[in-house]
Amino acid sequence: MRSRLEGKRVVVTRPDDQARDLAALLEAAGAVPVRCPTIVIAPPASYAEVDAALARLGAHDWVVFTSANGVRSLLARADEREVDLRVELGEARVAAVGGTTSEVLTEHGVPVAFVPREATAASLGATLPDVEGRSVLLARGERADLALPRALEGRGARVSAVTVYRTLPVAPSGQGLEELRLGADVITFTSPSTVEGFVSLGPEWRSLARHAIVVTIGPTTTAAALAMGFGVHAEARDRSMSALVDAIAGVFAAVRYADKDFLR
Repeated sequence: MRSRLEGKRVVVTRPDDQARDLAALLEAAGAVPVRCPTIVIAPPASYAEVDAALARLGAHDWVVFTSANGVRSLLARADEREVDLRVELGEARVAAVGGTTSEVLTEHGVPVAFVPREATAASLGATLPDVEGRSVLLARGERADLALPRALEGRGARVSAVTVYRTLPVAPSGQGLEELRLGADVITFTSPSTVEGFVSLGPEWRSLARHAIVVTIGPTTTAAALAMGFGVHAEARDRSMSALVDAIAGVFAAVRYADKDFLR
């Protein structure tokens, strides 16, 4: 049976080194991935807080990772400092926001004690067990939503956070931009910064996106896209790449989209 995504050109705004999984899933569904990164993952402005956190991981009851980027960034710094994360954790338990984040931890030999049923910060904040009176460290990006620490504090946890990476918007360029100019049926956004990077292209972004369906990874990204003037057609059920592809397919199953103007 012909896939609903057969031949559809889907823009992938993730960094090149993180686009492989989504691109592979799109190709398997018959789509044509258009790699057009609009962000770069950068180190924190200073490693002082990260290094201090690495030295005190075992002082916390929970160490919580809110993204796979957070895991990779902290592990990379631990390697540079010749710190064995598994040893430094001591009795601290590790939580991950979702399956992808958990997989990266497991691949590096770090046991994961908790993953929420829904891969969202809201679910993590509401269901992380045994937090009252406990010390919780959040390893996260510079622009992380404040909803998670507030939810945990509201449940009686003592929360501290450390910025382990930054997500910097960059305008589409090079081969990615040339492919984008050839046309897009779908644009995917996986963080507010991917939206910012796309829009930083300048006035041309409107003509490039006008007839494209927009699908996002979650509510924070949806809000950012709407604020920038995009019409958002679907949101992934969780933060996995497979859920993002499912959301794209769902739009094509329900919407006649040809020649429509989707900007707000």
